[in-house]
Amino acid sequence: MGYAEDWGELMFSLQCLSKGSAKRQFRETIRYSFGGLCAYCRCKRADTVDHLKPRSKGGSNLRSNLVPACKCCNHSKGSEDWLTWYKRQEFYSEVAQELIEEWIANKRMDLENYDERINNRTEVCLTASTI
Repeated sequence: MGYAEDWGELMFSLQCLSKGSAKRQFRETIRYSFGGLCAYCRCKRADTVDHLKPRSKGGSNLRSNLVPACKCCNHSKGSEDWLTWYKRQEFYSEVAQELIEEWIANKRMDLENYDERINNRTEVCLTASTI
């Protein structure tokens, strides 16, 4: 089983979760993905989720655009490009940069095929069970 790229994927076949619960679980999974630490400073607990490409600049809520962050780093970065901001920080680490870039590259699907995947899942849900 791979990673959920979008919180909506956690709702598939999980009727016991409300939309809000699925979204909270998705974000919680991201917050704990770097060992529960901020992906940037790596020394504080990740208590927020940061958009690498800010929503105000067209960024998505997909897993590959979200990293765990402490409130201090999230607020300091604001709507700035993550790498430009990160390289200016005294806690900058080339290894942490590589880890974040690997996180970004670990996409499970491209957006062009997103609608097709939703339709395929819907067809599976509509198929009668033989049990």
